Amino acid sequence: MKKIIISSVLLAFAVVTFCQQTNNEAKKSSIKKFYLQTGAGITTGDGTALDFGMQAVLKNDWTIGISYKSIEMKPKNLPGNYERGVVIALFFPFYDEWPYNEMDIISVTLGKYFETGRKTWFTAEGGLSFVNGQKIEFTSQPVVTELFYISSNYSYKKEDKTGFGAMLKADFNWAVLP
Repeated sequence: MKKIIISSVLLAFAVVTFCQQTNNEAKKSSIKKFYLQTGAGITTGDGTALDFGMQAVLKNDWTIGISYKSIEMKPKNLPGNYERGVVIALFFPFYDEWPYNEMDIISVTLGKYFETGRKTWFTAEGGLSFVNGQKIEFTSQPVVTELFYISSNYSYKKEDKTGFGAMLKADFNWAVLP
């Protein structure tokens, strides 16, 4: 995560530095606005999503952005009869975690900026994404009961998967700070 943030800041610096126009009279930046974006929420797969990004609006109302998204969700192939392991301590049950798929997405996008107000705007963007995720395989196993622990009825194995993809998104944005 730290490497991603440092890389993103360096990319933003490079965009600001190299996207400047020069002429004999004055030096003007071709960047109209620059925004940092964050977000968090829930997903349809009983999970959570976190988002961090940077977006620059160029003078001709085109946008360039880079973003990092982290998504955790229950796997789609979770068996219907899956039972988590449980530890019994002082008559209170403490359940094992649910198995979760973790996905990290780094995207670079280009788009168009449409101003709707002083602190609000709409963007339509498209670009490329690098995706790092997991595939989980479940195997049935007998339940083992020990003194204070009851095991799950399934074991699972996570396998890392990596790939590239396309991203299309449309955002309505509201600036919190001036």
